[in-house]
Amino acid sequence: MENISKIINQFSFDLSKELGSSERDKNIAVSPLSTSAVLSLVLLGSRGATATQIKKVLHLPETPTSLQEERRGFGKLCGKRMKKEEVDDVHNHFHELLSQLKSPQSGSVLTIANAAFTQLNFPLSEDYLKSAETLYQAKLEAVDFQDDKTRQDINSWVEKQTEGKIKDLFPEDSLDTSASLVLVNAVYFKGQWKKKFKEENTRNAPFFLTKDSEISVPMMSQREKFNFGIIEEIDAQIIELPYGTGDLCMFIVLPNEIDGLQKVEEQITSESLMEWTNSKFLTSTKLHVQIPRFKIELSYNLAQYLTNMGMVDAFSQQKANLSGISNIGLYVSQVVHKCFIDVNEEGTEAAAATGAVIIPKSLLQPNTFIVNHPFLCFIKHIATDTIIFHVKVYSP
Repeated sequence: MENISKIINQFSFDLSKELGSSERDKNIAVSPLSTSAVLSLVLLGSRGATATQIKKVLHLPETPTSLQEERRGFGKLCGKRMKKEEVDDVHNHFHELLSQLKSPQSGSVLTIANAAFTQLNFPLSEDYLKSAETLYQAKLEAVDFQDDKTRQDINSWVEKQTEGKIKDLFPEDSLDTSASLVLVNAVYFKGQWKKKFKEENTRNAPFFLTKDSEISVPMMSQREKFNFGIIEEIDAQIIELPYGTGDLCMFIVLPNEIDGLQKVEEQITSESLMEWTNSKFLTSTKLHVQIPRFKIELSYNLAQYLTNMGMVDAFSQQKANLSGISNIGLYVSQVVHKCFIDVNEEGTEAAAATGAVIIPKSLLQPNTFIVNHPFLCFIKHIATDTIIFHVKVYSP
C-alpha cells in the first residue's frame, strides 16, 4: 500500500482546494491529519459503496470485496474481536503513523488524541469499538446525548487536548440529541523556532492583499541562514523554518508576484511540495527574512465539502452503510473541524480538532525573503513527510 503520509498529503490539497473554490480571497487553516483520522474511523465501520467513496476521497486503494467479507466473517464465525491484522491496511498504517508522530519531538510538543463517545445502551459493534481503541488509541466513553452536558464534556475534552486553543468544537444546539456515536480527533502542536525572531526587531510594515490594497501588520525580522529554494515552475520561492532540532518545520511558499497566489494554488500538488521541501532541493542561504506575525482560528462544517469531493453516501439516510458500527441503520450527519494557528517571534502554536457525528437514520530581492503578500505555509513532520497543518494566509 502507498505510504499513508502521501495519502494524507494528497487529501490535504484536495480539501484545501475545495474549501477555497467558492471564495479565493480568504484564509484557510486545516489539519489534514486530524480530518483524515476521523474519516478513517468512519471508514473502519463503513461497508459497500459508502466505504468505497470514503477510500476514493482519501486516495486509498480499494480492498477486494472477498477479502473484506473474509475479514468480517472471521470475526463473526470465531466470536472474536477484530485483530490488528484482520482490518484494511489503511488502519494498520494509520496506527503506525500515529505511533511515530506521538514519539517525543525534541524542542516541540505534538499531541494527537482520538475519542469515541457512544450513546448509553445503543447497540454498537464491540468489534468496531475495540478496533478503534486498538488501532487509533481512541478513548471510549459511554454518554447520554440527550443531556447538553455531554456536548460540554466533549468540548472540554477537546479543549484539554489542545491546551485550551480549541474551544466549543460543537457549539450550542449543534450536537443532535439522537446521535449514537461521536468520533473526535484533536491535534495540538507547539514549537519554538530553532532560530528565534527577536521581538525588538518586529516593526509594523505593509502587507499587500492585492496590488491596490494593503494593510499594516507586525512584521518579524532576522538575518540568518535558512534552507531556501526557487520554484521556477510556479514563479515562487520557498523557505524552511525549523522548530527545535528540526523534527518539525514550517515551510512558506511565497509567490514572486503580489497577485500570484492563485497561480501557485492551481499548480502546486502534494507530490511537488514533497519534492520542494526535500533537503536536496533547498540550499542553505544567508537571508534577510521578514514574516508577518499572525493568528488564525477557523471553523468548518465539512459535510458539503466532503460530499462535493465524492463522499456522498455516508451523509445519506437512505444510502449510508455503516453496518460495521451497528446493525441499526446509521448515517453521518456532520463533520466539524476547527483549526487554530499562532505564529510569533518565539515560534508557532497550532491546534485542530475534527468531529464526526453519526446518528440513526431518520516579488523578491536577492538574499531577502519578505512575506508581504498572500502565501501558503505548511507544518510538516520531517521523518514521515506528513503535513500536520495546511494554511493559506490571505490576510494575517
